[in-house]
Amino acid sequence: MTPNYVKLVENTPLPRVALCRQKFAATHIDDPAAAVKDAMQAACVDKIKPGMSIAITAGSRGLASLPELLAAIVDQVRARGAHPFVVPAMGSHGGATAEGQSALLAKLGVTEETVGCEIRSGMETDEIGVLDNGMSVRIDRHANAADGIILFNRIKPHTSFRAPNESGLAKMLFDRSWQSIGGRELPCARH
Repeated sequence: MTPNYVKLVENTPLPRVALCRQKFAATHIDDPAAAVKDAMQAACVDKIKPGMSIAITAGSRGLASLPELLAAIVDQVRARGAHPFVVPAMGSHGGATAEGQSALLAKLGVTEETVGCEIRSGMETDEIGVLDNGMSVRIDRHANAADGIILFNRIKPHTSFRAPNESGLAKMLFDRSWQSIGGRELPCARH
């Protein structure tokens, strides 16, 4: 049986390759909570108002200090007088069920206790538009009901997509609509 990773490129001409080494800068943030505070101070000091309901996305990709970073975002939202909550944003991970996604977040250390706010996990979505190709644009119902959304995730190329918008912020927004329709319209997103 041919492995899936071989099937992925079996009809793709590959260039000649050579062994090389790349050395990445070893970056370390001593105080992730302070880094979040600084970033949020610069980016959204005037956007989050007292009394607002703010959804914070939590993905399933490995991210160092994920619970600590989410807790720091929650703290910063609360410091502005708003009411934060976390929504899972991970597509089919966790079996594409609310319970499975909550369990996956818990395995990553993300619980209501560790982040300091409610986690609202559900598969219901709201349609917020339709693309020219007829594809429905949908958003998580909990996030849609919020006054604001903070997209927090690790940005990296997705292993199965070959399109201008793969993983990252665009995909994180799209994941909920994909799971709510069982992936029926997923190929439309690639064109």
